[in-house]
Formats: sequence, structure tokens, C-alpha cells
Amino acid sequence: MRPSTIACNRSTDAALFVRYRESRGRGIRCRDNLIMQPRPRHRVRLIGATIALLLAAPLAGCGSLFFTEGDHLARRGAENVAAQIGAHSDNTATVTIEEMVTWWVPDGDVGAGPGLATVEALAWSGQIGHESEATIDVRIHVEVGAQSSPTIGGRSNSAGEATVCFRLVWPRYEQARRSEISCPDTASPPRPELPARPELTDEDTAHVAHILATAGGLEAIEAALHDAFPEEYHRIDTDLWNGEIVVAVGIPAERECILIVRDVAGELSYPSYRRISLEPGEAGCATDLYTNPPF
Repeated sequence: MRPSTIACNRSTDAALFVRYRESRGRGIRCRDNLIMQPRPRHRVRLIGATIALLLAAPLAGCGSLFFTEGDHLARRGAENVAAQIGAHSDNTATVTIEEMVTWWVPDGDVGAGPGLATVEALAWSGQIGHESEATIDVRIHVEVGAQSSPTIGGRSNSAGEATVCFRLVWPRYEQARRSEISCPDTASPPRPELPARPELTDEDTAHVAHILATAGGLEAIEAALHDAFPEEYHRIDTDLWNGEIVVAVGIPAERECILIVRDVAGELSYPSYRRISLEPGEAGCATDLYTNPPF
């Protein structure tokens, strides 16, 4: 049977649609000899079935539209933990490598996105300084549990794990440079144990005051102070200024300082000073805090 023939233009769009329905598969021939065929019914049924399947799949528990492999999540969690460790920095050049491992590398399990990470310090060396860098190697193992979202469009993932090792290198003033390294088969060494940090106590202040009040002249006072505080981490400074004897005893690394003045009448006083003066690059614990204050 020959196809029907009509004028194919915009004014006959409605008529074309009617002729499509009436042609029952015979087609419609336009005056420019183009033949327009109606879409076969089996193709329409196939498209409808596909759409129905896509809509029904999440409801039937066939899977989430947002599914991630657990191993991928675990690796990403390890990278995030390494980035957090490397985000520390030191601009004082006084933090030791042992302190960096103890303070900056987590001991035990820590959160890693949807998983849990175990961090081990494998090796450490160097020191943050003007012309030196500190290096810490870490091994990070992350485990992620399976999760299935009960809602359409929710995020789901399989169970997974990853073990990744990183080398973190700290220059002064900056965060660490991070690179991935091969993980050794050996166990991690014991974490460093830090010695007790030195400090100045109220008893130390009382001892300095007693020496200043009873030792006599400047040289005798200085000698008595060195005998009382012989450790290398102590700094002792004395000065005779306008008839007054000024004494400063401190621990520079800990930003601690005892400052006492004995006037010409023998009376003791404890001048105040700004704590920022004890920071690296400032006056530090010295008699200048009283005789030539920086602020």
C-alpha cells in the first residue's frame, strides 16, 4: 500500500500527527518525497520497560546510585590522616624530632572518614632548623565497614581496607612535604619516650630570692646562682644598674623566667614583663627585661 501524501510544513503539524495515527504503519509521504514512518510499537515497549527498571532498582535494593568501593575509601582515609599529620609546623626550631613523633603522630586508632585508622611511626631523623629538615616515615592502616543506604540516592560502599606508607619532610616555618613510599615488612619501632620537661617552680623563685638577699655582691650572687642551677638548659644573667642588682634565671626552651631586683636598701621586687619577650628572636630571659624593656 502506498504511503499517504500531504504537504509537510509547520501549518500541517497537527494534521501530520493525525495521519500518523491513522496510517497504521503505512507511513506518510510528504510532497518533497520524504517518508515519515511511525515508531514501531516494540521499541516503545522496550524504552518503557527500561525506564521502569531504572526506577524500581533502588526500591528493590538492587544497589545505590552512589556506590563506592571500600578499598578506595580506605586509601583516601589514609591520605587524609597523613595530611593531618603533615599540617603541623614549627617556626621556633626548638621542637626535637622525638617531640614531633610524640606530639604529632597519633598513638592508637583515629578516625579516617567512614573508617578507622591505625598509625605507626616507622622511622624519624633530622631536626627542623634554619638549614635542616626533619623526616618522619609513617604507616597508616585503614579499615572501612560496609554500608548500604536505605534511601534513594544515598551513598553506599563495600567493606575495604588499605595500608599506605608516607614520608613526611618538614622544613622550617612550613607544613610537611608528603610522598608515598613502599611499606616495609618489619614491625614499627617503639615510640620515643620524652624526658621530663624542665620547669621553674615556686621553690626555685624562693631560692633565687634567698641568694639575692644574702649572697652579698654581684660576683658572689652570680657564683651562687650557677651552683644552684648548673644544668645547661638554664640561662643566668646578672647586672648592676643604678645601684640595684638585677637577676634573671630562665629556661629559654620553655619560655620560663625568674626576674628579681634588689634595690640599694636591700628590698626585693619582682618586675613584670610581657611574656612575648621570652619568644625566640626577642629579648629572652635577661636583665634587659628590667633595665632596657623592649616594650
